[in-house]
Amino acid sequence: MAIGAEGAGDSRQFRGRLAEETDESLASSAAVGDRAAFEELVRRTLPLLLRYARRLTPDAQNAEDVVQETLVAAWKGLPKFTFQSSFRTWVFAIAHRKIIDLRRRRVEAPFDDEVMIALPDRRPGPADAALGRSLQEALEAELSALTPTSRAVWWLREMEGLSHPEIGEILSISPNSVRGHLQRTRARLAERLEPWRPRPARPDVSDEDVATAVEAGV
Repeated sequence: MAIGAEGAGDSRQFRGRLAEETDESLASSAAVGDRAAFEELVRRTLPLLLRYARRLTPDAQNAEDVVQETLVAAWKGLPKFTFQSSFRTWVFAIAHRKIIDLRRRRVEAPFDDEVMIALPDRRPGPADAALGRSLQEALEAELSALTPTSRAVWWLREMEGLSHPEIGEILSISPNSVRGHLQRTRARLAERLEPWRPRPARPDVSDEDVATAVEAGV
């Protein structure tokens, strides 16, 4: 039993050391066949990939399949990974290509994201139907109404914190295109979610009046 306990302790220490390594260091080890290093990368990236795939793929099972295919492709492709980008950017790019492949297999009608997002939307939007719901529900509805590229840009920037060049690399579009999608999406969300903006209890009271009252101890 003592030997088993000691072995378990060594295993925990080993996992602890792996957890302290950078993604790129782990990717270097995984590229030469280190399965433990790859398992640590999977532990780190799996939740991110699942969130992303579920956002871009409505069916939960399809999203899980996309992530599974992504991780298999990453394991096979690591020996050729050139480290010109971060591991996270690289694996998100693989996931995005898998999502596109899924859409093609479903024979979805092609469309031009740049054109569609520029067209005025005069129909009642999801937010109109969501009055009375929570802000979170309204945001979910509006994000679902976006074109796939705009939704991907918003998610990668706002939720994953990736830079414009990183997002451009993942989606195979220019940083300027990323910036345009993001600006238009933010403007659309600000407009559509206006009913959920917090309102002051007394609109006739200015911020200066509030500050004065606070200083006076009111």
